[in-house]
Order: sequence, then C-alpha cells, then structure tokens
Amino acid sequence: MKQGLFFISPISECNILIRFDSSVSVEHVGEVAHQIVEKFSAIIMNVVPSYRTILIDYLPFRIQESHLLNQLQHMLNEFNVQSLDNKQPNTISIPVYYSEQTALDLNRFISKGLSLEALIEAHTKPVYTVSAIGFSPGFAYLSDVINELHMPRLKTPRTHLPAGSVGIADSKTAVYPSDSPGGWNIIGRSPMNLFSDCPPFIPFEVGDNVRFRPISRQEFIHLGGKL
Repeated sequence: MKQGLFFISPISECNILIRFDSSVSVEHVGEVAHQIVEKFSAIIMNVVPSYRTILIDYLPFRIQESHLLNQLQHMLNEFNVQSLDNKQPNTISIPVYYSEQTALDLNRFISKGLSLEALIEAHTKPVYTVSAIGFSPGFAYLSDVINELHMPRLKTPRTHLPAGSVGIADSKTAVYPSDSPGGWNIIGRSPMNLFSDCPPFIPFEVGDNVRFRPISRQEFIHLGGKL
C-alpha cells in the first residue's frame, strides 16, 4: 500500500515493513513507532524503527494480516507530520571522560590535525539524533558528527572494548553499552549504564536527542566508571 509519504508491505508470515519517503525525518519515524507500540500493544511482538523504516512483528493468531494493514494505513493517514514540529524531543545527556587513557584512537585524529581539546569540543558541540538501535542491545547509532571527525572504521576490529567506550565510525558516533568486540574509533569512555536487565532496558528510542558532556577523571570514577 503506497500513500504519500509512506509505503506499507508484508514481507513474511508475521512481519510488516513501513518505508518512509526521504522527506520524513528520523524523529517522525520514531514517533510513529511509539504510537504503533501504544495502539497495537496487544497484537505485536516487536517494533523496530530505523532511519526510514519500521519493522513490525505481529501475532498472526490475534489479527489477520489484511486487518492490520488497513489499521496501519488508517493510522498513518491520520498522522500529522506538521504537528510534531513543535514537539520537544526527549534529550539524554551522556557524560564522557575524554583522555589519552580512554581515547584509544586519539592518534588517528591527531594525524588529521585535531588535538584532544579540539576533539572534545567538536564531539560535544552537536545535538545528535538516535537514528537506529542495533548491533547489540542498547547500541544507538547517533547522527551525525561534524565533517572534521569523520573517520573510517578500523581495518582490524578489537576483540574487546570495555562498556561505555565512545566511538566514531564514518559519520556516526555511538557508545558501546557492554563489553564487546568493536571496530569503531574510540575517543572516550562513559560511566553511564546504557543497558539494564529491568525495564526500561535502554534510556532512549529512535528519534531521541543525545548530548555528550565532558567530565573529569574524578567525576568519571565517582559515577562508577572503571579504568
């Protein structure tokens, strides 16, 4: 079903994909996903928003595919993009200890002419948007770092990165929520817990805003960070 700014199509027995036109922002996609969760909580298993899509996993024994498609079509037809323009997005502040000890790939940025101080200023100045969540639970892809910070992934990923490692890959930045392998360029470390065993499991959703706040070594340790 194609209607203006979106296209809805079943892609498997119990999955529906909504694709959005490029004019629809990721904030709007995130809000649609939130409304789908609220309206269809009794019949869906999972809703996964991303840059221009929403994947819906539903319970086929609770609703027929045609009925769900029609209800989604109606909901999206009623969705007013302009009404969100004045809505204040949720903003998460993430503390980060930027230092020679925690910025494992600082030398790659120094080779581009950026000092640690310049890197901190460039990374903490923008307000980022959660564009997608994946790779591991709580791993949020944040768009976009300024051009001076663009850096390709490492050719050989590290086998272990500590939880809280803040990285850059190409134009995106992110925080590793748990110990894991990784090939992003590490520029600092956060003491903030970004994945919990209890709801809410992660502190953000697609469309939320994120700001990074530089902290001292003392504050990092006080907040529970480990070096």
